[in-house]
Formats: sequence, C-alpha cells, structure tokens
Amino acid sequence: MNIIYYDEIDSTNDEAKRLLREGKAGPGAVIVARRQTAGKGRGGKSFFSPGGGSVYASFVLKPTENPAEQRITVFAAVAVCHAIEKTTLYKTAIKGINDVLVDGRKVCGILAENIKEGVVLGIGVNVNLCESVFPDDIKEIAGSLQLDEETRTVFIKALTEEVFRCMAIADKPDTEVAAALMDEYNARAINNL
Repeated sequence: MNIIYYDEIDSTNDEAKRLLREGKAGPGAVIVARRQTAGKGRGGKSFFSPGGGSVYASFVLKPTENPAEQRITVFAAVAVCHAIEKTTLYKTAIKGINDVLVDGRKVCGILAENIKEGVVLGIGVNVNLCESVFPDDIKEIAGSLQLDEETRTVFIKALTEEVFRCMAIADKPDTEVAAALMDEYNARAINNL
C-alpha cells in the first residue's frame, strides 16, 4: 500500500489518474489531501472540499471481477461507517448509495470512477469544519466530524484498512460475506430526506 499525502490538490481522483498514467502509482495507491480546489461529486457536480482537517482520499483499485460502480460505492459507504465508528463515538447512517450521515447531516460523499486501469474510488470526509464555511445551498444538510489530529491520523488508517477489506469482498459478490455486507448496507440505509 502506497499512501501519498498532500495539504492541497485540485482533486484526489484526478491526481490518482495522473499518477496512474505517469506510472507513478498503481493498484493499492491512496491519495490523501486536506483540501481540494476542484473536488468532484457524482453527475459532474463539484464537491465542496474546503480543508480544515478534512480527509479527501482516492483509492486506486484493480478489481478482478470488474464490479459495478454502484456495488463499489455501496461497499465503500459501509467501509466509511466502519472507520468512523471504530475511531470515534459517532453513529452513522447511509443516504442513497454515496452519502454517509452523522446526526442526520452529510459528513461524507463517495465517487467511484471506472477507468481503463481499474477504478478510482474517491471518498471525502468533512473534518473540523464549522457550519459557517458551508455554502448556502448545502448549509442545511452538510456536517462535519470533530477530530483531534491524532484521531484524524488513526481514522485515515482505519479508513484505508476498511476500504481495501470491503473492496476485496466487493470483488467476490457471490459469497456469504458479500451478502452480509449488503445486508449491513440495507440496515444502515435511510430514506432520502
């Protein structure tokens, strides 16, 4: 596993793709930044990524079974929930397939992108952000984890472990373990608010 850290970058997903093209990263690489200037969301939308102690991470995956982006996103959402609950006292829920909520507010968004070399999985987790920094169009729905620097570091490690564990399961969809992970996703999922 190769973790590459940045304080600020345009987009961790775009950087992962650049490093892949240049041969500087391969499957198992993780790009982590505190701030993105051009974060990407689903459907071509921008993903507000202002910094603080936030964790914006992209994982380079090379599935053998070519699982659908939707299954990767669903299993990644469960991985994020596991990482948050392993390292904090927060309780999580999942809205849609790509938003993780704490106390009814979105603290995480997920974007999986199929590329020629495999999949780039982007996960953005708001950390140590005040409500006042969020733009008006998301101020009512966005939230943030509050973590000290040591817990943030532990969270990144837990997130990385959980993502790769869940992606290994996503790569083998016809197993009892995969079915159990899907059941967990369904148990955590809430109706759109």
